[in-house]
Amino acid sequence: MTYPNVLVMSYLRESGRLTPEVALKTEAAIAQGWQRILSFEVSGGGFDWYGKAPAKTILSAYGVMMLADMNRVYPIDTRVIDRAKRLLDSRQNRDGSWSLDVPMHTWRQLGRAELPLTAYVLWCLQSAGYADASVQRGLAWLESHQAEARDPYVKALTALALGSRFPVSSIEHDANVQGDAASWDTAGEGLCHARGNVAGIEATALSALALLRDARSPLIDKALTHITRTKDEAGTWHSTQATILCLKALLEAMKAPKAPDRPVKLTLRVNGKEIPGAFRALEKDTHDLVQQAEIPAVAGENTIELEADADIRATFQVAGRYYVDWDLAPPEPPSPVSIEVAYDKSDLVLGETLHATATLTYRGPDTFMLIADLGIPPGFDPDAALFEDMVRRGEIDKFALAGRQITLYFGRVQSGETRRIQYELTPRFPIVAKTAASGAYEYYTPQNGTVRAPLRVVVRERR
Repeated sequence: MTYPNVLVMSYLRESGRLTPEVALKTEAAIAQGWQRILSFEVSGGGFDWYGKAPAKTILSAYGVMMLADMNRVYPIDTRVIDRAKRLLDSRQNRDGSWSLDVPMHTWRQLGRAELPLTAYVLWCLQSAGYADASVQRGLAWLESHQAEARDPYVKALTALALGSRFPVSSIEHDANVQGDAASWDTAGEGLCHARGNVAGIEATALSALALLRDARSPLIDKALTHITRTKDEAGTWHSTQATILCLKALLEAMKAPKAPDRPVKLTLRVNGKEIPGAFRALEKDTHDLVQQAEIPAVAGENTIELEADADIRATFQVAGRYYVDWDLAPPEPPSPVSIEVAYDKSDLVLGETLHATATLTYRGPDTFMLIADLGIPPGFDPDAALFEDMVRRGEIDKFALAGRQITLYFGRVQSGETRRIQYELTPRFPIVAKTAASGAYEYYTPQNGTVRAPLRVVVRERR
């Protein structure tokens, strides 16, 4: 989550609220993220999902925007940005547009695929401060084709690139207004292949950003309300790209916050009983900080009331979490993603190797970037060399080993495709334990996922 750290640090610095303690911690996280980002740069410039040539146009444009924002709060080697910019320049068509470089995206079904891609590249380049001849050629092409933007997602991208040259009324016309909230849908995929409600969240965030450039639309607050209501229980927006776009919209709106004229007292009641000191009063210098409180809920219905002693512009979220035994867990909803993990034995002697097979099946439309998380029993070591061989053979695109989990990354996956991964685990000491749960999901559409119960393993001393 390097980019969210960059965005938040930038906001805190601009608002004068960046303390030395927060700066030190955030800079350390950004420095670590910067080193990881470098591993995705392709030789010659530009970025790929796994650092393999050729670089991808969309990801290279995204890299230019992200790294330019990063350089404003943390010094980096700007030659990386320059190389990505040169790659984008080399791929610009003679008429000023950019074309999709891989067989991807339902943008092809939304009309001219060059339109959203060109708009996105131009938005990224302008956000990074570029206004050279290639940008001007692109803007001229985009302005002459802006009438072809019909999908709300494409309209928002076009508006972000063209600014005042694209009518705000066209975006307002597509809004789905329900009470105090407004959202935008899309018939296609998002920038990184998100579909369904996550693509809709991206479309809404992009539309909000476009409206904020004029800052006079009555739908701005309604769009921000919808964004805050679509956060998941972890406080993010289901996928990395949706989270980044939503944060951009929220932070852009907060550049001119409505600070309270006096301290505003907040009162939290749960089932009619006040929770003293749950929230601090909102004051001029702290009104935009997130506050959290634990709610003493009881079994059954709970009534939660939050009261302020003045009219304020604020949002809140209530999230709950609970655990049940796997045997009592309700059945999972239907999902296009399924995974099964099996071991060749559940009872072994120290020194033996546990042979595991993970079978991943995908039944949805062709997709991009499936993630499989394979639980590791405590005290077991996976054979990393086997996964390195899988990458070389193209069976997986990338892998990561954590203490109790193996994460596998799959690039493009076709409908009806099954991937079978065989790997080995070696115990270090005798133990009776269960693995972490295993699961699989579409990275940019995480509601399409599944989870499997932990597996029990017994390791005995050799006699």
